[in-house]
Amino acid sequence: MFRKASYILVFVALPLLLCSCMENRVNRGNDALRIGDYARAVSNFSAVLDDNPLDRDARYGLALSYYAIAEEKERIKSGTEPLWERTVQEFQVLWNVDSSFKIREAYSNSLFYLAKATLSENSRANVLPLLERSIALDSLNYFSFNLKALILESLDRTEEAKDLYVYIITKEPKFLSAYINLGNVYWREGDVPSAWDIWSMGLKQDDKNAVLLHWTRVAEDSLKALIDTGRL
Repeated sequence: MFRKASYILVFVALPLLLCSCMENRVNRGNDALRIGDYARAVSNFSAVLDDNPLDRDARYGLALSYYAIAEEKERIKSGTEPLWERTVQEFQVLWNVDSSFKIREAYSNSLFYLAKATLSENSRANVLPLLERSIALDSLNYFSFNLKALILESLDRTEEAKDLYVYIITKEPKFLSAYINLGNVYWREGDVPSAWDIWSMGLKQDDKNAVLLHWTRVAEDSLKALIDTGRL
């Protein structure tokens, strides 16, 4: 009887031991991620997922690890497309496990960076579906809105691009790239007053921005020339 009871104790303790071991691996992975030891973070999270592919915390940790690796590569502008592809893949799997709000921003950002990296490799690549997904996940991701507008411009869908730039400026007045890009559209169309208006609006948000300073002055000179020649 004593021997049988001891077997039961061993069988009950084993799952608890495995659970504790996996929890420790997740904690070690989080510690490694926090200090930038990404290879070790990936190793620990992957080990947990080998035993339990549905472990939400390990899935989240692994996705964040690849995000951090890709972001680090992004800073040196070196071959980031495969890393962002892997990051997006991890977030896609994580989404199937946990579609809570907390993962949306990072998932959305990874899609934006994948679209950007893809375009750097092939400027004709169709990345609009990536950006649409990014925006659907996070409606405050104005980087994705802005890149989408630039792509629409390249497709001669200029009015749609303008609407997006105006939308960004309305929702996030400090997003300077939208002022620059919208002003550029008007400038290319020969609408100098509108270009000047938009660039000037941007300068009110940041009066030290070099790009806006330059183009506002160029537009001012053009406006003076138009007035002097009676064309305005």
